[in-house]
Amino acid sequence: MPDENPTQSALEQLAKSLRHARLQRELSVDEIGRLVNVRSAYIEKLEAADFSFLPPLYAYSHLRKYAGELGVGSKEQLEACREELGIPDTRFSTKPAPADEPAGSGSKRTIVLIVAVVSLVLALLALAVLLLR
Repeated sequence: MPDENPTQSALEQLAKSLRHARLQRELSVDEIGRLVNVRSAYIEKLEAADFSFLPPLYAYSHLRKYAGELGVGSKEQLEACREELGIPDTRFSTKPAPADEPAGSGSKRTIVLIVAVVSLVLALLALAVLLLR
């Protein structure tokens, strides 16, 4: 693993570690790209600590997949990278509130709309039959 420099950001440290780990395993950029299903150009940018090529959430997702495949980066380091990219923590402490109506129960308004549309279609078909006689 490369020497960690305290003046480097977590993103820069992880990028350097990813490149080092890939080279240690003697994998090309194309090979690791296929393994993690990430474009080779993106792998090169991740290793160069250039995260401007995609929105932060997507870049972070690729970074996590790449790090996971190589077994690089601790949970804390990945968390620091997420923060550096400005991605909010999306873990919730409470469950979402249940919906008022069970799924598929249909509301009165939906039923009225369906009946109106079916009636309109039938009326248009009847009119078409009368006009084509």
